[in-house]
Amino acid sequence: MSDEDLDQRESIAGSDIFSQDGSRIIVPYGNGGSMYDSAYLNEDDIDEGEDVAIDDEQLGPEVDSFARHVDICRRNAAEDAEEAAIELINGFHSESFDHYQDAMRRKNAYLGEDNDFIVEVLAETDFYKMEGETWDLVARLVPGRGVDPRVVPQNVADYESNEILRRQLLRESTVFRELNIIRDWLRTIAPNPNIPNEGADDDEAMASGHMYTLNALKTYKQENMDPAEFVRKGPESRFEYPERGIPAPDDLSHLINTEMDPDGPLRQERSVALGDNYYDSTFYRVLWTYIRKGDFKQAAEWCRKCDQSWRAPVMLGGRDGMDWIIDEEIAEDDMYDASPEQGPSGNRRRQLWRRACYALAKRSSKDPGDLWEKAAYGLLAGDIDTALPACSDWHDHVYTQVNALIEAHYERFLLKNDRISDQLSNIPIPDAVAVLGSRNVMAKIVDGLSRPDDLRFVESTQKTALRAVQGAIVSDRIPKLVGIFADQLRKFRQDPGYEPENDTNTPVDCTDWKLLRIITHVIIILQQLGQWSENGPDADASQEVIAGYIRMLAAAEKYKIIPLYAARLAHSRCVEVMGEVLLHVIDENTRDDMIRSFRSYGLDIRVTLRRTMENAFIQTEAFYKHDELPIQILSEFSLPWQDRRKVQPEDEKLVRTAEWMLMVDEMKEDLLQAGVMMFKRFYLTGRLDAARTLAERIPSNHLVSGDLNDNDDLSEEARTIASVYIEYELLIKGLDALDKWNKLLSAGAAAKREGGAAAVRRGKLKDDLQSAYESAQSKLGLLVNSWLVQCNNHSDAEQVKHIRNTYVPDITMALHGVYLAAGHNLNKSHYSKCLDLAVLVAMPSSGVAETFMATGRMAKYVDELANVSLMCLQAAKGVTLEPALVKPGQEATVAVWNIKPVPKVEGGQDTL
Repeated sequence: MSDEDLDQRESIAGSDIFSQDGSRIIVPYGNGGSMYDSAYLNEDDIDEGEDVAIDDEQLGPEVDSFARHVDICRRNAAEDAEEAAIELINGFHSESFDHYQDAMRRKNAYLGEDNDFIVEVLAETDFYKMEGETWDLVARLVPGRGVDPRVVPQNVADYESNEILRRQLLRESTVFRELNIIRDWLRTIAPNPNIPNEGADDDEAMASGHMYTLNALKTYKQENMDPAEFVRKGPESRFEYPERGIPAPDDLSHLINTEMDPDGPLRQERSVALGDNYYDSTFYRVLWTYIRKGDFKQAAEWCRKCDQSWRAPVMLGGRDGMDWIIDEEIAEDDMYDASPEQGPSGNRRRQLWRRACYALAKRSSKDPGDLWEKAAYGLLAGDIDTALPACSDWHDHVYTQVNALIEAHYERFLLKNDRISDQLSNIPIPDAVAVLGSRNVMAKIVDGLSRPDDLRFVESTQKTALRAVQGAIVSDRIPKLVGIFADQLRKFRQDPGYEPENDTNTPVDCTDWKLLRIITHVIIILQQLGQWSENGPDADASQEVIAGYIRMLAAAEKYKIIPLYAARLAHSRCVEVMGEVLLHVIDENTRDDMIRSFRSYGLDIRVTLRRTMENAFIQTEAFYKHDELPIQILSEFSLPWQDRRKVQPEDEKLVRTAEWMLMVDEMKEDLLQAGVMMFKRFYLTGRLDAARTLAERIPSNHLVSGDLNDNDDLSEEARTIASVYIEYELLIKGLDALDKWNKLLSAGAAAKREGGAAAVRRGKLKDDLQSAYESAQSKLGLLVNSWLVQCNNHSDAEQVKHIRNTYVPDITMALHGVYLAAGHNLNKSHYSKCLDLAVLVAMPSSGVAETFMATGRMAKYVDELANVSLMCLQAAKGVTLEPALVKPGQEATVAVWNIKPVPKVEGGQDTL
């Protein structure tokens, strides 16, 4: 029979499971070359191994806490979805910070010598620090995306501050606003300056300025001045240094400048003494770090501390000038540290100041601190070329370009509003917009720093991956990152040997569980904010990633929080994923929790459990391929428990999966159908103990009660399937009764050896034998008489025929043996039941003879009948009409052998 020939309406015996739309899902035994070959899976397609377990250390403790925040967001979303999303982001940020603090405590408390441990703790500390920075970025940047500013342009008077225009540009330009947010974030996460404080002379050296140069000038003056001239001229005297400079005390070939005003070295084109190299290098490096952090107040204070107070106003020159009276709307800004009593503050000529900084950054110099000095002025001026040489990491590079873009956009806006004079615009100034463009600029920056051959940012894989996440956020390309991750997850599911870390196209790795957690929750945030597409490739990719996170949770046995995330999947994907997950849930309490969660989150428990059962059938199908079963299959059932074939893992998986349906009242019909399929699999492969396990754990009386016609909650088709289930279950009941009978016979044999044959016929043993006989003969009699006969017209008739051919001959022979043993141990009249059984076997309507003929065992059965006939003849000593008429103490005869001659009819033959 081909797949096309199967009809759903005919599959009432449970040979198929159908989806809601009527499409066929699986048939355990199809028609290939043999009716028992799988038509769907090869044995090699079945993965016999268990899932690789993931422990809490790999996941991190934040898995549960993140789930808690997601659940809180779910409950609060109905009131204000955006506010709930912001609280969710803040919760993630707080959790990451707490884990970072905990890692820091463990790092600081560590006093051992285990290098592996301290390396692990350091990596964990770096990761949580960077994760916290990532959530901070999300909190700053993501919620405001997609919001229409709808700003009404305002007129700004000439005497009003440019800061008003800057704020207007922030409101009306999405690009400018996001650039400022990114720069503020980069300033926040920038490290604190590494100010040397190791030696006793460090503070003194930094506070004394160019100490070696000043001492060299003082010494040269003392050695070369004319005391008499100074006496003669008095206060009017002035010492003249050589125009070419003076030799440095530690290197006579090195000439140093002789004028120590701020512009002296530049004017004389000389440098300071070599001893002051440490001062210059340290001063400018720390100054650059303060500017990089955006901490201009501390930068000014650092200048004052290092005896360069003249630079302090330069550090504060980036603030546009404002007046507390005229510019009231911006007076409260934290950027301005002035007070009403101090009057106007800030820089009314900021654009001129910027050009001066640019000129300083571009000047030629070979001083030791020149790189840091140029970079510091380059940052102030918004120049990329002079600032990049001082950048040490990825964030520095991004900051330098973002800062330059901000200055260029602001410059252009001021020019558009006639706030820059023609004379000023003629002075050279960098324009990053002209270099980087105004569209997709962050994508260009991120991509420019992400070339595979760029070795400037070689760091740990986790930091590199988190940097990729941050790059996707700042460039507004989160869907692209999610798509890459989803593609990796698909490849990994199709090929378990796939190694994402060897994929040179991207630094992310779908097996990095912490990274998977972060990306999953970024998706959830965007969904909550309404910024994620509900259809199309992006929606499919997000579904794949969330599904991957759920599978990861399942591998870590985090079952209780899985439904929370499954609720974010589309119905079909949720059924697919949860149909895999539920297969592995064994603990009864966890099952109860899962069922409650399904109902709480509105998940489709019935369809999911159908898919779970389907998956169990698919995954175990290859184990139930079989050849012809050996004759006398029931002999194994009579073996001691320890010698029998044990219930196999695939058997347990099927039964365990079916037990899920017991927990849902509405799934009786599904469970009956699945149970019939399992019984068939077990019987077709001779797994009698597996069938016995099914009958014990899911007995029919848990599904139906009393007369099948009284079960009004079942459809007519379901009642038919229930009757088949009960018949399959009957075989186990019959075998159990046979087992009990055989055990009592063994006990009787032992009693005979000890007390003779009379010992069996008296006392409790005989009563037990009689009870066991009645049970065995009634149950086995039903099996021989009509077992599965009703299924001969069902779609699985060929399978049923094979089952009957396998078991009915053995059952018949077993019942024959029961009658013989009963005649020997209870009453000889039972011998005649063997012949009554033979009559039933011979009846065409029973179909029993066909099973003997199909298995080639009729000859053996005939021999058994011949033997029992002799026993009946030997037992017949008189005439007794019926065994029931035998008086106490009188030996009965077998009625079938009570032959009476009939008078010969005239003209006819003798009859009996």
